[in-house]
Amino acid sequence: MLSTSRRIFNVPRTDATSVTFDYPDILEPGRTYDVVVKTIADNVNSWPATAVVTLRPRPVRTLGGFLDDRSNALHISWEPADTGKQDGYRIRYHEQTNDSEVQSQFTLPAPSALDTVIDTALTEYTLESLQAGRRYLVGVQALSNGIASNVTYITRYTRPAAPIIQELRSIPLGLNISWKSDVNSQQDRYEVHYQRNGTREERTIATNETALTINYLHAGSGYEIKVYAISHGIRSEPHSYFQAVFPKPPLNLTLQTVHTNLVVLHWKPPEGSDFSEYVVRYRTAASPWQRLANVRESHARIEDMHYGERYLIQVNTISFGVESQSPLELNVTMPPHPVSNVVPLVDSRNLTLEWPRPDGHIDYYTLKWWATDEVDRFEYKNVTQLDDLTSPSVRIPVEDLSPGRQYKFEVQASSNGIRSGITHLSTRTMPLIQSDVFISNARAGGGEEQGDSDGSGEEESITVSYTPTPASSTRFDIYRFSMGDPQIKDKEKMANDTERKLTFSGLSPGRLYNVTVWTVSGGVASLPIQRLYRLHPLPISDLEASQVAAREISLRWTAPAGEFTDFELQYLSADEEAPQLLQNVTRLTQITLRGLRPYHNYTFTVIVRSGSSSSIGSSTGPTTLIRNSAPISASYQTLAAAPGRVDYFQPNDVQPAEVSFVWLLEAREQHGPIDYFRISCQNIDDAADVVASHEFPANATHGRIDGLVPGNKYSFRIQAKSALGYGAEREHVQLMPILAPPVPEPNVTPLEVGRTSSTIEISYRQSYFSNAHGLVRFYTIIVAEDVGKNASGLEMPSWQDVQSYTVWLPYQAIEPYNPFVLGVATNANASVARRSMGSGSPVERFTIGSANCDKHRTGYCNGPLRAGTTYRIKVRAFTDDDKFTDTAYSVPITTERNHTLIVVISISLLFVAILLVAYCQRRFHQICRASKLSRMQDELAALPEGYVTPNRPIHVKDFGEHFRLMSADSDFRFSEEFEELKHVGRDQACSFANLPCNRPKNRFTNILPYDHSRFKLQPVDDDDGSDYINANYMPGHNSPREFIVTQGPLHSTREEFWRMCWESNSRAIVMLTRCFEKGREKCDQYWPVDRVAMFYGDIKVQLIIDTHFRDWSISEFMVSRNCESRIMRHFHFTTWPDFGVPEPPQSLVRFVRAFRDAIGTDMRPIIVHCSAGVGRSGTFIALDRILQHIHKSDYVDIFGIVFAMRKERVFMVQTEQQYVCIHQCLLAVLEGKEHLLADSLELHANDGYEDDEGIAETGI
Repeated sequence: MLSTSRRIFNVPRTDATSVTFDYPDILEPGRTYDVVVKTIADNVNSWPATAVVTLRPRPVRTLGGFLDDRSNALHISWEPADTGKQDGYRIRYHEQTNDSEVQSQFTLPAPSALDTVIDTALTEYTLESLQAGRRYLVGVQALSNGIASNVTYITRYTRPAAPIIQELRSIPLGLNISWKSDVNSQQDRYEVHYQRNGTREERTIATNETALTINYLHAGSGYEIKVYAISHGIRSEPHSYFQAVFPKPPLNLTLQTVHTNLVVLHWKPPEGSDFSEYVVRYRTAASPWQRLANVRESHARIEDMHYGERYLIQVNTISFGVESQSPLELNVTMPPHPVSNVVPLVDSRNLTLEWPRPDGHIDYYTLKWWATDEVDRFEYKNVTQLDDLTSPSVRIPVEDLSPGRQYKFEVQASSNGIRSGITHLSTRTMPLIQSDVFISNARAGGGEEQGDSDGSGEEESITVSYTPTPASSTRFDIYRFSMGDPQIKDKEKMANDTERKLTFSGLSPGRLYNVTVWTVSGGVASLPIQRLYRLHPLPISDLEASQVAAREISLRWTAPAGEFTDFELQYLSADEEAPQLLQNVTRLTQITLRGLRPYHNYTFTVIVRSGSSSSIGSSTGPTTLIRNSAPISASYQTLAAAPGRVDYFQPNDVQPAEVSFVWLLEAREQHGPIDYFRISCQNIDDAADVVASHEFPANATHGRIDGLVPGNKYSFRIQAKSALGYGAEREHVQLMPILAPPVPEPNVTPLEVGRTSSTIEISYRQSYFSNAHGLVRFYTIIVAEDVGKNASGLEMPSWQDVQSYTVWLPYQAIEPYNPFVLGVATNANASVARRSMGSGSPVERFTIGSANCDKHRTGYCNGPLRAGTTYRIKVRAFTDDDKFTDTAYSVPITTERNHTLIVVISISLLFVAILLVAYCQRRFHQICRASKLSRMQDELAALPEGYVTPNRPIHVKDFGEHFRLMSADSDFRFSEEFEELKHVGRDQACSFANLPCNRPKNRFTNILPYDHSRFKLQPVDDDDGSDYINANYMPGHNSPREFIVTQGPLHSTREEFWRMCWESNSRAIVMLTRCFEKGREKCDQYWPVDRVAMFYGDIKVQLIIDTHFRDWSISEFMVSRNCESRIMRHFHFTTWPDFGVPEPPQSLVRFVRAFRDAIGTDMRPIIVHCSAGVGRSGTFIALDRILQHIHKSDYVDIFGIVFAMRKERVFMVQTEQQYVCIHQCLLAVLEGKEHLLADSLELHANDGYEDDEGIAETGI
């Protein structure tokens, strides 16, 4: 059934597998229907089956189309069918290549893959992008619900693409044409249309080829050519081109007129040919074509042709830009341009002719010349023009001519075989001058002066004399002379004149004249001979002093007439030993001289100078350019002035209460007569002390000042006095020494007041000791049982120390005290033992043995005396801690005996017991008291065997005698004393130096640092041995750790060395060796030697200053680490010999003093090294300590200093020779020979000793 009308049709059942039903009514085309089918059985309907059916629509009507010629697009349109339904249209088209394809508009062709299908709802459409020259079959279908009607077809053609003319070429009486077509266009054939210009005649040629030749055309005519493509009878757009046929050439070309640069041409026109104009062109072989414009007549003029060039000329016809194939040609050569403006450049034997380069082309020049006196002898020269053509002129040399001779020349130019006109020239060569010229000057009074004069007198004339120039060598007429001054007229002399001199008068003194001499031939002068000559200037007049002062003088004078440059004033300096000539130059007539010495006679000389040294560049030399006048002199004395500063002011003898000075006032500082010298003395330590003045005569050079206070510091100032006042002060600050009190008379001894079995009471007076060497500050008591032992040591044994001896050594009974000064604290024992005689009393009573002492107690104790024993007593007085004097021993005093038997037995038993205990504990007590007993020099016989006394002080005033005693018998006692130092300190541990990781860091295997005093680096990352360096602290005069002594760095330990410098905060290094000695390395070069910074680990070292002296050098380094920088000084002693000690030893003293003067307390500790760091280093430190010590003490202990150093580092002061050298240095200082050379001091040298490094390397 159909849903639209719901009509029902019954269809009988058949046995067929399918049922076909034809709808009996007419349905609407293109309409969509719903179809329902059911089966029925006994009026029971099955479940329906449904379907949607769309009927085919009717085909479209009136399908048509037309082609757009410009775009080759096809426009098609149609109308829908009259009945039925459609909802769209389908366009199908493809290129039709088979004519048998069915084209009925109702035939439905089979679907083709070539069809292009387009669906649209409109009834028209434009098909684009169709290919040219093709036939297309286009069909349109109506669509309804996707069901297409039958196809309605039409066939249409596209226009072919226009061909492109590739070549259109003229040929005689014809044209050659070729073209090409678009590759996407199809065509069946081509048509070529051509029409002659100016006519309506058009002809057509059909062809299937793409090239064509058209013949039998008119010569010179132009033709318009059109080419068409034809496809399916449709013609494309044409491609047009205009081209002319070759014209015929002109006839009978002739050259009518030729001038220097003009050519006139004539010819006849061609016959039987068209043409538009003539072409006239010309060129040379090296230039491009040039063409005349707009030539329409049969003649032409060419006016810009170049001289001397060969031209090729062409004349031709042209029609519409097409020239004839056979132009007429003609060759013509232009004549060359003649030479003009010839200039001769002459010398004596050669001549160069120069002229502007002529226009045009020149092949060569021809020269012809002859001497005017030999007209029959000609010479020729052809010169090809090979010079630089960019040069504006031509130069041709002519050689081997005769000097001073007249010549004539002819010059011609040639080009392409044609010659120019002749140019004539006449000239003369330059004559020679072979004369010697001499100049002398004559004064106004007459007479001649040979050579240079001293400038005295007025010079106003010059005489010029000369030797003749040989006539055989040149031709000339006259000599010409000139002074080079326009005010002075030139002079001439004939060539044959026998008087060979002439004079120029009326000249100006001091002026420089340029004397010039020539020979002249026919008006042509030779090269000149020139002589520069300057006349002496006149001297000044009226030289006088306009102002005279003590240190300056003003001079003035009157300038002379004539010419001069400046004035030179000369005088001698006031240095009597080596006076210098001082010179001042001025342009003024006055001058003020400053900086003169007062009260000195000067002679001043003024010289007038003419000329300057700036002219000395002349070959004539300075003697002819600079002239001096006669000198004018005058003498004047400067005024007196106050004296200057005394040059030298030093003490030559210093005693505790007086001082003697020597001084020197140099003559240059006296400044006039001296009245006297005044020395003022001021006590710096006592402001209440009045300033005292002492006057000494003018001729005095030394003086003594007494009444001074020992131990006080004084300022001494010296001035010289003259009538004009006092001179500047020279100051010397002196600390007055304190010496031990003067030794009392032998009969001055302490007096016995009383005694018991265990005590002795004595008395002594304050007047026993004088204060002349310093105020006596303290007193103490010395008790002796055996006076044969030495009791002169500074540190005496105490009562406890002598208890173990059968016979007591001399000992000190009490700490030093002063009973004669109010308020001075005294020892507790002393207060018990004394019987005061009243405060400040001049008599002191003291009881010896009144205290109960513990034997194990340290310090001095006034312990009881032994009964029935004889003692002698003396009093010791101190002016300073280490300066003392003793009285003589008293008469023997015996303590009372104890008669009680029990007491005797008890004492005996006690004595035996003490001996036994002392015997058992003897070594124990000796070791405990070793530090104190080491200072007891007088107990050597009673001490154990092998014990070395560590201190051996010598009084400074006795040192000279001590030295001579020690050096007797070939230094025998020095050898004995040095031998005692052999084992000092050797028992101390060196465990860190012997570790395997540290052994390679030691320069020598037997020079190792002691553990207790070694310098420790900061450890690095727990690295074993990173804190080790071969270095020890060493005591100095100012600090127990004033120095760090180390070995000379190895190359492998340079970084550790600079780490030690940085971590110790040291600012100074003392180096006592050279890097190489006797071919062996003593020390690594651990510092930079130039300004380029070097890094040692993370420490940068850069040299800043390097100063060299005779025996040493001092450098400064900038040492930087991270962001911090320091200045490090480096003192390098460079003249220590390979073997031995410095000679003279004074050089070492001077080095130590220079070092100490430059060192501040902020630079400690000071790094000291040699090679091993023991011998030279120990010698340096010992000498430094001694030189400081003797300024504060009257005793010196060289043995004790070396002993102490060896306790800190092995082998310090390594050789006996070095030990002796220390004594030599001190002796030179004490005897005032510190600055003398080697020959002036007795030297004690032993050549058998090697230096410290030599011994260290071989081992000890």
